[in-house]
Amino acid sequence: MAKAKKLPSGSWRVQVYSHKDANGKRHYESFTAATKREAEMLAAQFANDNERKRAQDLTVEEAVRGYIEHNRPTLSPSTLRGYLAELKRMEPIYSLRIRKITTSDIQGFITYLCDNNYAPKTVKNTYGTLVSSLRFYDIDKTFKVKLPEIPENDDEAPESDAVMLLFQEASPNLKKAIMFAAFHSLRRSEICALKYKDLEGNVLHVHSSIVRGPEGWVHKQTPKTKKSARFITLRDNELKLIGKGSPEEYIVPIKPSTINSCFDYLRKKHGLDNIRFHGLRAYYASILSALDIPEFYIRRSAGWTENSPVFKKHYQKKIISIEEKYTEKINDYFDELCNTKCNTETKKNRPAQ
Repeated sequence: MAKAKKLPSGSWRVQVYSHKDANGKRHYESFTAATKREAEMLAAQFANDNERKRAQDLTVEEAVRGYIEHNRPTLSPSTLRGYLAELKRMEPIYSLRIRKITTSDIQGFITYLCDNNYAPKTVKNTYGTLVSSLRFYDIDKTFKVKLPEIPENDDEAPESDAVMLLFQEASPNLKKAIMFAAFHSLRRSEICALKYKDLEGNVLHVHSSIVRGPEGWVHKQTPKTKKSARFITLRDNELKLIGKGSPEEYIVPIKPSTINSCFDYLRKKHGLDNIRFHGLRAYYASILSALDIPEFYIRRSAGWTENSPVFKKHYQKKIISIEEKYTEKINDYFDELCNTKCNTETKKNRPAQ
């Protein structure tokens, strides 16, 4: 910004660029005050307001791209990839000016996404990125829109027999992946990032991840969350399964997407359509809960944060066979209680002979 100049009158003046007219002529605003500081403050306020107004004239595409670029240095590759995918979904509203956008515009866009069979969670995430981008440019309108409801996931954790069938029938690399997921609750991204140098004795250090970015797979030197960095202890048969390799060699040398596709083929082959690879983490948490392992240890061993709502909602699930044993145990207890009580009362009330 231009600095204030002292006028012959003793006042101070600053000229600030305002706009170009239809003929391309540049126009300036002039601010005069008794002191240099006051004149420059008035000019700075005008410049900021003017810049904000120009920003609010951006299109949706320009605003979302600007928001993404501003945050790019702090985004993980997978988050950046997600943002760019959400931007692409906004193509039908690319040309809308953000200062003119209305609830009706956004509700129409949400309806478009739903009509094109996007999952409720995808619709919600795309809407969230759009609103965050608008707020970044000071568009603080309150949009009263109706988002699709995300269905509750009430499915059970896999049964041990099903998990062991898949484990035994899997190819060597998939077998290692199933072992890490079902018996140690590692995520796919963590499994694929494990290297032999991470193993010391029978203790394996989980501290990195492989994620998909805009330009392909990336090995991050950090896991999904800070709490996800942890050590796991392998049993002798697990050490035998993973074998030995050079320090920089991957223990499971396949990509997360390959784990998914191979696992899906295997489960369908055996008629286990209700099992997903990520569900093996639910199996781990549910088994440990059934074994009365304290919740804080389950969270720590699997990399969940303290009081994680995701852990409670999605990973502590019932296993039918275990629940049936608990139900049988409860029923046996009350049967015995009632039989004992009833027999006692009968004897008390029996007439004397």
